[in-house]
Amino acid sequence: MRRLCDDIREEPVRGGVILSRPGRSNGRRVLFINSYGGADLWRKIKSGHQPTHHLWGCVELLSHGYTVLVAEPLKHFEWRGRIFPHDLKYHHHIVDWVRREDIIFCAHTLLYWLPFLQLLGYRRRTLVSLTYAREELDFAAAHRGVIALTPAAADEARRMAPRAKVAMLGWGADLEFFPVLPYNPRFFFSNGRTHRDFDTLARGVALAGFPTSVLSAPRAPEVPWSKHVDHIPGAASGEAIPFHDLFHRYYADCTASLIALKADPREKTAVGLTSAIEAMAMARPVIVTRTGAMPGILDLDQRRCGLAVPAGDPAALAEAMRYLAENPAKAAEMGAAGRRHCESYFNIERYAADLHALFESL
Repeated sequence: MRRLCDDIREEPVRGGVILSRPGRSNGRRVLFINSYGGADLWRKIKSGHQPTHHLWGCVELLSHGYTVLVAEPLKHFEWRGRIFPHDLKYHHHIVDWVRREDIIFCAHTLLYWLPFLQLLGYRRRTLVSLTYAREELDFAAAHRGVIALTPAAADEARRMAPRAKVAMLGWGADLEFFPVLPYNPRFFFSNGRTHRDFDTLARGVALAGFPTSVLSAPRAPEVPWSKHVDHIPGAASGEAIPFHDLFHRYYADCTASLIALKADPREKTAVGLTSAIEAMAMARPVIVTRTGAMPGILDLDQRRCGLAVPAGDPAALAEAMRYLAENPAKAAEMGAAGRRHCESYFNIERYAADLHALFESL
């Protein structure tokens, strides 16, 4: 068990688990909702098998005196699917546990019925959602606060919810979880599934000709991987491979982390941000497609912690791979710069402190 979690009190409840630190109460409660989470994720975190940033600052909020109910996961709302109960399944928490001065914190744009009821004046609570980019936020006017991970997200949030307090908080890794290991490059590494451009990745890796490990989603599109690629389907994001092995077996020995994304000129997504920050926390350089909202908060060229390439350009990807493979000292320097940026800004303690400041201002 991690020392960070030693004195955390946990209380299993229907639909989640309540976390608190004895003797550190500021009197406020937070109902945390996300597309992943719940008691199972908390067990993985406290046992040291997953970093705390996957609870989006909630573990660190306990040190600021909050009591947090980590609810079981919620899928995105879709009219084509089952529209009831969706987020109405949290209604009993609103009635029995969340008080008027407390906060409903949704770590993405998942809610539908709860903000709708807020607009109708039913059981008003302080509602805060998190946005990555220029994405839709249902019933945005019901929100008292919006957390934006990127400048594009902040700009869109101010348009959608002009009366809400918008805070551009960036993001951050749980640095205690990530060891700083010597740079010993053996292969390139790609880990991810959402909005990934596997076709460009496969073609770029083939052109470069270097050993590469690719962990992809179970339903990743079929592409012709070259013979020097170790492709492991269904293993992305620690699903089939434990996080400890993911970082010690793959990130630890990689020349660089490859994040090939589909073109997103309208900045509708900021996918790849978590992967980039986790690679930086491991002091590994990053090669990422310059697209979407991520460059607004993490410009790799400017921060000198990696290389950005155009979307859909396998030749540019291959060229970036060759540069880092042929210049290991420069690659190590980029990785070290990435770790420093995590220590100074892209860390979960800083993020949680800013989150606390936002909650206190509402």
